[in-house]
This record gives sequence, structure tokens and C-alpha cells, in this order.
Amino acid sequence: MNYLTMSELESLGFEIIKSYEHDEWMTQRRQKGCITVETTWLKSGEFVSQDLWVEEVMCESFTKANLFVLDKILNQ
Repeated sequence: MNYLTMSELESLGFEIIKSYEHDEWMTQRRQKGCITVETTWLKSGEFVSQDLWVEEVMCESFTKANLFVLDKILNQ
């Protein structure tokens, strides 16, 4: 399994902000701070996709170490 389960997202503190059904799919959107994760399954329960996005964040103070970590993660 190469995606986060809903219980894993919940344990990380992500809260449901939207949950809806459309055609043969179910989608749940969870958010924590500036990070949003959207997971979609077929109504049969089969995993389809998981998308992640990070809202624009303005950081006026950061460390060199933090910048190296963010660069490694966000600029893969």
C-alpha cells in the first residue's frame, strides 16, 4: 500500500473538511494547517488516487536546515 489510510491521516491530526460521492467514486478531503490530502475510492472500496497540496505559506523566519529539508521534499 503506497498511500495513507484515513486512520493514519486522522492519527496525524488531519481533519475532514469535505466528503462527497460522485458517479462511481467517493472522495474525502482532509486538512491540517497548510496541507490538504484528497483521497478517492470506487464505491466498491477500491483505492483510486490520493492527491496532496500545500497552500502558499509566507515564512519570514526560517533556518538553513529547514530550507534544505523543504527543498528536498517540494522540489523532487
